[in-house]
Amino acid sequence: MIHNQFSSGLESANLVVTSDPVHQAWSVIQKQKQINPNAEPTLCNVIQDSNLTIIAFGTPLGSLQEEEGLISSSNLKADNFTDFEFLCTKSNGSFSINQSAIKLFRSNYNELNRKKNELINLSKTSLIIITGQSVGGSVATLFTLWLLKRLDLLKTKRPLCITFGSPLVGDEHLRQCVLQFATWKSCFLHVASNQDPTPKLFLTRNTSGTYKPFGAFLLCSSSGCACSEDPDLILEQLVTTNSVSAQNQDPNIEFRYGQVLEDLKHKALCKSSSQSIERERDPLQASIVTQLLVIGFLTQQLPDTEMQNLIRRMKKHETELLIQKKKNSGSDKKLNKMKTCLALFEWYKKESNFLNTGYYDMYKRQCNPSDINVNEYKKRLWNFWEDTATEVENKPQMEGSPLGVRWLWAGTNYRRMIEPLHIAEFYKKSGARNYKNGGKRPKHFILLEKWLEQKQATQKPKPKREVAATSNEDSCFWARVEDAIILCNLLKNGKAVTDAEKVTYNEELKEFEDYVWDVVDNHTVCPDIFLEKSSFMRWWKEYKGMVGSSYSSQLADYMNSRTYLKYT
Repeated sequence: MIHNQFSSGLESANLVVTSDPVHQAWSVIQKQKQINPNAEPTLCNVIQDSNLTIIAFGTPLGSLQEEEGLISSSNLKADNFTDFEFLCTKSNGSFSINQSAIKLFRSNYNELNRKKNELINLSKTSLIIITGQSVGGSVATLFTLWLLKRLDLLKTKRPLCITFGSPLVGDEHLRQCVLQFATWKSCFLHVASNQDPTPKLFLTRNTSGTYKPFGAFLLCSSSGCACSEDPDLILEQLVTTNSVSAQNQDPNIEFRYGQVLEDLKHKALCKSSSQSIERERDPLQASIVTQLLVIGFLTQQLPDTEMQNLIRRMKKHETELLIQKKKNSGSDKKLNKMKTCLALFEWYKKESNFLNTGYYDMYKRQCNPSDINVNEYKKRLWNFWEDTATEVENKPQMEGSPLGVRWLWAGTNYRRMIEPLHIAEFYKKSGARNYKNGGKRPKHFILLEKWLEQKQATQKPKPKREVAATSNEDSCFWARVEDAIILCNLLKNGKAVTDAEKVTYNEELKEFEDYVWDVVDNHTVCPDIFLEKSSFMRWWKEYKGMVGSSYSSQLADYMNSRTYLKYT
């Protein structure tokens, strides 16, 4: 797999042009053309070799003569085409795609769907390269996004999309949607020569703001090459190229990248493309100017002010990449700190069990010296996960959990450990009921639970537990207990309770009883619910007094026989 940090420019370019995937991709494109050179090109062919699978997209005749404009995803949705709606976010509800590319994609939908299903099965054992030249590269880009939606990158190899001389496929909104997926943007490498007119096919000085690139670009010239993810540099290079051969070449005649790649590989191995800018004291600026020289950009003779503005924007882009890298690293470190905070609550639970009270009830009473530290760490964890859930919610809405396995597991532990404490505060202060379904539950708990359910829906059902959970899997268990206690008190006092309300309350208590038996029978609750001073045992005593000693049910028989003492 090609390294995913292309911002180092010259070094990354040397790595790319000397690596096998780029040359293998171009070789398959050439073979595709040689199969039957007199026939009209097919859209795609799959070539499989041991642990490598390459799907190459061709450019059917006339495809470059289609519309050069953009069509919005909302218009596609209105036309009952929603295959790329998963890219939308709450803050970015619509994006636009090149009409030629999406038209070609839709006209071959059934064939592409079959290929996608084949690749999903192969992705567990095979490295997948998706490639294409010209508009075929645009379709390859869309196909890769479509495939990534279905892949679990924790269990499969990451596919790599390599295009040659491909026009840009979408606008700034599409770029922003793709960038929301931290691992996805590193799947795209676009090779573009300043002698090839096709990458700039839909671009002019007036329309360059409409189309925006995403992924890494290997920008090539006769002087050398450099890798970049900087959209400003990429657009400037595509729009202002003044190669005579590029101006005179018919875009329908595909540019041959084979010789270009071989020359660049030779230069990289011989280190002949390196240039130094001694007059630049700023190392970052020196690196940027060197890249511009290598890709032939400084020969464009742009006005000095425009060139300085471009260099300034490139420096800003590189700085932002570095900050983002540090931020991502910092997030992982902070997650580890939050796990350390959560460890404190395990000691708090052990202390509560020793006092025969239980974790939930000890916190609710707030009469233990440990409560001071618990409140401090609870606030830290709350702020971290509330911010995290909000950030993740604004990302594209995908099938399955939006959180990675590590983060989802940490968030689930947090929810099961901390939400009971919030419930304790809620019932102690408000005296109200119906916490879970009455609009009182904090949003980030709802999101963390929903994301876990989405993840579990994509997995095989787990076998029934044989031992008790270390924490209640239903983080709202104690809210259900509190509601049941309130119902018992309402029925016991009998004041201002109508006959209809009595029937409803008794039905709700029976539903709660069935729920308790289900979680006990499936071992999804913690043993501390059966501690003598717990709120659950208080409810059971109240409920037993209401239904009488002769009442029989699975839970009643279990409790009356004191079998719960053996619950582990």
